[in-house]
Amino acid sequence: MINVTDTIKKAYEESTTQYDKIILEGKEYYIDNVQYCDDCYLDGNIFGTAIARTLDFEIENNVDLEKKEFEYLTGIKTENGIEWISLGNFITQEAEPDEIGKTITVSAMDYMLKSNVEYKTELDYSRGTVTILQVLQEACTLAGLVLATTDFANAGFIVDSNQFSEGSLIRQVFQAVAQISGTFAKIRYDNKLYFITPKRTGLTVREVHTMKVKDLNKLKVAKLTGCKNKIRASDYSELTLKRNTHPINLVSLGMSDIEGENVVLKDEESIEEDGENSLVINDNPFAYTQAKREQLITALFNVVKGFKYTSFEIVGQSKPYMETGDEVVVIDTDGTYCNSFLFRFNYKSRNGLESEMSAPSIIKATVAYQNVLQAIDIAKRTEIIVDKQEQTITGIIDNQSKLFTKEKSLVLQKYI
Repeated sequence: MINVTDTIKKAYEESTTQYDKIILEGKEYYIDNVQYCDDCYLDGNIFGTAIARTLDFEIENNVDLEKKEFEYLTGIKTENGIEWISLGNFITQEAEPDEIGKTITVSAMDYMLKSNVEYKTELDYSRGTVTILQVLQEACTLAGLVLATTDFANAGFIVDSNQFSEGSLIRQVFQAVAQISGTFAKIRYDNKLYFITPKRTGLTVREVHTMKVKDLNKLKVAKLTGCKNKIRASDYSELTLKRNTHPINLVSLGMSDIEGENVVLKDEESIEEDGENSLVINDNPFAYTQAKREQLITALFNVVKGFKYTSFEIVGQSKPYMETGDEVVVIDTDGTYCNSFLFRFNYKSRNGLESEMSAPSIIKATVAYQNVLQAIDIAKRTEIIVDKQEQTITGIIDNQSKLFTKEKSLVLQKYI
């Protein structure tokens, strides 16, 4: 969650009107009809994803935004005037004028776009000291990104050779690290790259559902006083609480085309109580031998073991200081509530009441590393030039249909 003032939080409980602007080359420009998407859920899973935040908006047709980088801020009127929240820097993908040429519709992405270049390592593996963390640090340097997370599961694992084939994208390095560490990769509002494991600190779902109704109010006050991310009944117009996901209690590392070489760790006690709920990771570049899988699985298992949450969908008031991976408490109209996470956040401005927040259920147990065969051709067509000194980008974006898909009017990408 982005750290904001109490006056901002109070304002979002009382108002649905937001204000939006960008800062481009030192100048401020107001924008309208904003659609912002922050997502970490792909193909039924959150582990191993590296998804860019996307931003669409309209602006007067007197601003040159072609292939430009800018900062996006959203604001709300408080007792102190309009207070602004910076959601970081974005890079223009498309800028299309309307039919009469009065406004421009802009589609942009955050710095995850910088990872859409070929990974060419210069690490010296012959010394036998290269770690997964060092591979990740080199990938970030090559992409012109700042790495914020250096402490994660298997960070110190020794990598004896480069396992990323010619044409692999830096984004694929991020995915591989996220898979083997039980995280998802995300560029946050400060433009830095994070590897995030959702963690629960609040009340468990089971405690909520076994409490007597007469005790709920007292329990709610006691447990939710310090909770930062409450989604109240007044915040939404539609709420669907779907199901409590079962805890992950089995992790398997293997190869998709070789049977009998997978390495498995189980929580037998949990399996006896909840049944077998597995996370299967295949073809991870760091786990390409039986011995390596045996070395890597313990730290991964300890991170994801017991992971569960309540799946939900909400349409309602956006709170743009919330981010994917945040723990949330969803309060129903009858006063009952459950703990979950925010995994998909699609907010619209100015009318925040049309925003969508959700935690889709993990439905696909297998996470397979995707080696994009045409990655080098894609990288050539996406001619990104990274200036490592200034950490700025210019680019000619072409043939994006291979990298991104459009859903409704939002740019939701699958490979970045």
